[in-house]
Amino acid sequence: MRWVGIDEAGYGPNLGPLVMAAVVAESAEPGRRDLDPPRSLWDDLAASVCRAAGRAGERFAVDDSKAVLKGGKGRGALLGSCLALLDAVGRPLPESPAGLVASLPARDPDHAELSRWLDADHDPPGWPSPGWIEDLRPRLARRPFAPASGAWRVVEVHVEVVGPERFNAGLARHPTKAGVHFEAFAHLLSAVWDRARDGRPTLVRGDKHGGRHFYLGPLSEAFPESWIDRGPEGPALSEYVLREPGRELTLRLTPRADADDALVALASIAAKSARECWMDVFNAFWARRVPGLKPSAGYPVDASRFRRDVEATAANLGIDPRLWWRER
Repeated sequence: MRWVGIDEAGYGPNLGPLVMAAVVAESAEPGRRDLDPPRSLWDDLAASVCRAAGRAGERFAVDDSKAVLKGGKGRGALLGSCLALLDAVGRPLPESPAGLVASLPARDPDHAELSRWLDADHDPPGWPSPGWIEDLRPRLARRPFAPASGAWRVVEVHVEVVGPERFNAGLARHPTKAGVHFEAFAHLLSAVWDRARDGRPTLVRGDKHGGRHFYLGPLSEAFPESWIDRGPEGPALSEYVLREPGRELTLRLTPRADADDALVALASIAAKSARECWMDVFNAFWARRVPGLKPSAGYPVDASRFRRDVEATAANLGIDPRLWWRER
């Protein structure tokens, strides 16, 4: 059996990327169906992980990223859980937050649109504190995301980083930004669908997309060769089954999936970590050029303030707004 959680960060802002992540877990025995890592992970790994509200000692937070990083606090916990996830799937630890953004997407790192905000003569922003990454290594060596039973394991994380330029290009193809959102979702779902060629039953869960309930149309466009069975479609659940000879995938979209699905929570953490690190680099670029500039998380109102503060400098540098300002 294969389980996948998908979540995003950065759908609403005017600055920074939209980031979406998919976290994949598999049973040790391919045909085994009596496990449920999306819900049992908190119990199976109780000695090493916990919900954000109960975080204590050296346990890693696995929860909705908004609960982990709250009120400007929890950055170390957020990034620590993201790096524990990368370590669990066999990825090398990045040397910096910028390296984390570059290493996450499976596609060309230039898709993340981060390189234009990096200055060759300035070091990129660092980890939460000096020595933080070295202090983390002994905790990772204890394999915090590996259940003692060995019945299942986290095997991969797929990430899609849609930078402002690519986001704006997507708006030219779609009548609303929901189309750009679904395009990123379809890229991740395609990667999972490719894995399903091995015949493992695959269950994918994620949050509703902006409260939308009907997905058959865009799914049919994204997977034209597949037969798609439509299940219930409503506020509580939108469900679909994709079929082709030799493979099958069930997709379930529910509100607040990250509250009861640990893999969706981990996807939320991976997406939020990548976005936070991207914004660190972006803010540092402009702070070096606009004295006294306050950083921005990129969300409406404050994003408008940031635009007013940097617009003249951007014009002088010849940096077109479409490269850094999302039009919707």
